Amino acid sequence: MKIFQMDLKIKLLCLVYFMVAQSSMMARATSDSFLLKYFQVESIPLMIMAAASLSIVLAVFTTYLCGRFQAFGAMRIATAGLVLSLVGIIALVFYLGKSGENKIIYVFAYMLCEVIVILPMVLFWGMAVGVLNPTESKKWLGLIGAAGTCGCILAGYTISFVSEQQYVNELSLGMVAGVLLVVSFILVVRAKLLTIDDDEAIPSAQSASIIRKLAVLISSRQSVLMTGLVVFSAIVLSLIDINFKFEVREFYSNKSRGELYDFFGQFYTYTSIAQLILQLLVVRAVLTRGGVWAAISILPVLLLLTSVFALVVGDRNAVYVSKFITQVVFFTIEYVGLQMLFLSVTKKMRGQMNSAVDGLTRPATIASISLLITYTLPFWQEDTVFRLNSIIICLCVFWLIVSFLNYRQYISSLIDNLKARISEGKREPVLTVQDRHDLEGVLPGSQPKSRQGKEELSPELIEEELSQIDYGTAPILYAELVAARINCGKELSVKDLKCMLKEVSDASDRAALLLAFFDSAKLDDPSAELRKFGKSRLLMAMKECGLMLELAKLFPRSEKLRPLRQALDDQLKLRQKVLVSILPTQNKEIDFPKLMKTLTSQRADAKAEALEVLKGVLKPSLADDFVSLFNSSDGDGDSDDFTSSPMKSIAKLDCRWLLQGFLLSVDEDDFAKHEELMDQFLSNEDELVRKTALEVYIRLQGREELVLEKCRAFTEDASPDVCKLAQDRLAAT
Repeated sequence: MKIFQMDLKIKLLCLVYFMVAQSSMMARATSDSFLLKYFQVESIPLMIMAAASLSIVLAVFTTYLCGRFQAFGAMRIATAGLVLSLVGIIALVFYLGKSGENKIIYVFAYMLCEVIVILPMVLFWGMAVGVLNPTESKKWLGLIGAAGTCGCILAGYTISFVSEQQYVNELSLGMVAGVLLVVSFILVVRAKLLTIDDDEAIPSAQSASIIRKLAVLISSRQSVLMTGLVVFSAIVLSLIDINFKFEVREFYSNKSRGELYDFFGQFYTYTSIAQLILQLLVVRAVLTRGGVWAAISILPVLLLLTSVFALVVGDRNAVYVSKFITQVVFFTIEYVGLQMLFLSVTKKMRGQMNSAVDGLTRPATIASISLLITYTLPFWQEDTVFRLNSIIICLCVFWLIVSFLNYRQYISSLIDNLKARISEGKREPVLTVQDRHDLEGVLPGSQPKSRQGKEELSPELIEEELSQIDYGTAPILYAELVAARINCGKELSVKDLKCMLKEVSDASDRAALLLAFFDSAKLDDPSAELRKFGKSRLLMAMKECGLMLELAKLFPRSEKLRPLRQALDDQLKLRQKVLVSILPTQNKEIDFPKLMKTLTSQRADAKAEALEVLKGVLKPSLADDFVSLFNSSDGDGDSDDFTSSPMKSIAKLDCRWLLQGFLLSVDEDDFAKHEELMDQFLSNEDELVRKTALEVYIRLQGREELVLEKCRAFTEDASPDVCKLAQDRLAAT
C-alpha cells in the first residue's frame, strides 16, 4: 500500500474522517460525563431516548438534504449548523451552568453531543461510499478508518488533559466546535473532489419530498434487510452500552467529576489504539480475503462467544469486555462492512439511503430500547448477568441470520446493477459460432459429417451417430452430439462424463469435451452432484489455464516462435472458455459471459462490481486467482532461444497442439542443443506429435545415416501418415 502515491480523493477522505472521528469521540466522552455526573440512574435511559429522538428528527431532515444536495452537501450544511449550536451551548454553560445546578442546560448539551457522535459520521460515510467503488472501498476503507482512529486517540488524550482544567465542560465543547469548523472549511475548499459527477445525481423537483426520501426504508428488499441489520446491531449495542453506563456510574458515584472524565478519556484512548491496530492490520485482510459477509458477521460472533462465557463464569464485569469489543470492532470491521452494503445501491441513492437506514433507524432503535429499559429498570438490576447475556445470545443469532441475508441481497443487487441476470430460459452459450469455427482449426475430430446442423437431427439419428463415434479420438464431434442429445431431453450423467474423460488422452480434447458438456447442460436447477463436479473441475481447469498463461509469458511474440505462441494462445483461450462454461454450475442466475466482459472492460466501477459478484460465487481469494487468468499473456520474455527448463516442461505436456507448435518453432541451434529430447517427441503416443517430430528430425538432423535409420524404424509405425512420411524420405535417397 503506497500511502504517498494514493489518489488525492483518498487523502482528503482520510483527513476529513480524522477530524470527524476526533469530534465524535470528544463529544462521546463529554456526553457520557454529563449524563453520569448530572443525572440519576433512573434518568439515564430517558436521556438516551431523548437524544435518540432528536437524532431521528435530524436524520429525517438530513435524508431530505441528501436527496436534494447529495451527502456531501448535506454534510456541509450539518457541520455548519452544529458549530453554531455548539457556540450557543458553550455560552449557556459558561454563564448559567453553575456546576450542574441548572440541569436543563446540560440536557440540551448532552443531546447535542449525542447528535454530534452520530450525525457527521453517518453523513461522512454516505459521502465516502458515493465516490468509491467496491474495489477502492476494500483497498482504502481500512486506511480511512485508521485515520479516524488516530483522531479518536488524539481525542482521548485531549479529554484526559482537559479533565484537569477548571472549565472542563466549556473547553471540551469548544474543542468539538473547533474541529467541526475545520471540517466545514475543508468541505467548502475541496467541494469538487467529493461531489458525485453523475447525471443521475441531479434530483427532480418531485423527488425533493421528505416522505419520498424516507420511502427508501421500505423501497426494496435490500433496504428492508439493511434496516433489519441496523436494528439488530443497535439493539445489542444499546443493551450493552446502557448496562455499561450503569456499572460505571455505580463505581464512580462517590468520585470527582475529573476522575469520571479521566476514565472515559483513558477508555476511549485504549479502545482507539486497538481500533488502529485492527484497521492497519486486519480490516483490509478481512475485506479482501473474507469479503463483506465476514466483515458483517464478526461482531455478532464475538459478542455471542462473550455472552456464553459470561453465563458460564457469572461475572458482571463481562459487560466491560462486551463494551470494549463493540467499541473496537463495530467502528472498524462491522461498520465498514455495513458501508460496503451501500455500494450495491446506485450512486445517487447511497447517501440518501445511508442517512435513512443508518442515520434514522439506529437512533430510533436506541430510543425504543432506552424507553423499554426505563419502564423495566428492576428487571435489568436483578440477576443482570443471566438476563442480559441470555437476551444478547438470542439477538446475536438473529443478527447473524440477517447478516447472511443481507450479503446474499448485496450480491443480487450488484447483479441487477450490471444487468447480468439471466432471463428464464435464455442462457446464452459460452461457445459461439465463431468459437466452434476456431476450434475446428485446432482440435481433431471437430469436422462433422456433411449435414445441415445438429439441431435438426432427430433423436434416433443422434443416437445412431453416437454409437459410431469413438469419443477418445473425436471428442469434439462426440461432445456436440451429446449436446444435441441433451437438447432433446436426454441428459448425460456426470458419471458417464467422468468415464469419457478418463479415456481421452489429450488435454485439449478433454477441455473441449468439458466445454461442450457444460455449455449445453441444462443448468436451470443444477443437481448437487453437478455443482460438486463443476467445483472440482473448475479448480483443475484453473490450474491448467494458469500453466498455459505462465508458459505464454515465457516466450515473446517473435516470428520464430509464432507456431508455439499461436498454439499457446489457442489453448489458453480454450481453457478460459471452459472456466466460464463451468461457472453456471455454481450460480444459475448469472450471465457469466456478460460478467466476464465487464471484468475485462476499462470501466473501473463496473469492473469492481463484477469482481464483487464473482467473489460472491467463489471464495474471495479464488475469485482473484480466477480473474488473474484472464490477464494479458504477453510476459517479460525477450529471448526466443529455448532453454532446457521450458523445453523439458513443454515436452512433458499431454497436449498435441502445444507439442506441435513447439516442434515447429525449433531451429537448427535449438535442435543441436536439445537433440536428446527429440526421442521423447518421436515416441509420443499421439500420431500428430510423432509425425511433426519426424518432419523436424528429417529437416534439422545433419547426419544422413541417422535420418535414414530413424525413418526405417518408423516404416512400421501404427499411424499411416507417419509410415508414409518415413517411406517417402527413404525413397528420396
